[in-house]
Amino acid sequence: MTLHIVSKSPFSSNALADCVGTFGDDDALLLIEDGIYALSGDIPESLAAGPVYCLEADAEARGLQIPENIRAIDDAGWVSLCAEHKPIVSWFR
Repeated sequence: MTLHIVSKSPFSSNALADCVGTFGDDDALLLIEDGIYALSGDIPESLAAGPVYCLEADAEARGLQIPENIRAIDDAGWVSLCAEHKPIVSWFR
């Protein structure tokens, strides 16, 4: 159960696309910082199969609506996700 954290926009980085190639059935995705911009496009189907989370404060700061199929979390929720998953992989390139 890997937690994948994407912090770069899919419109300026390959971070989300690179994540797709390693995403497993029991994995989870967390969108933070500019990774939140993935909410304004289509989340790849292979990622949407697992739970997808986003930091609510980052979405609000960028003026983005959070789709119903995405779970909005706060910092405490992020800490909980990190405690529940191993390993944790950050995608920022």
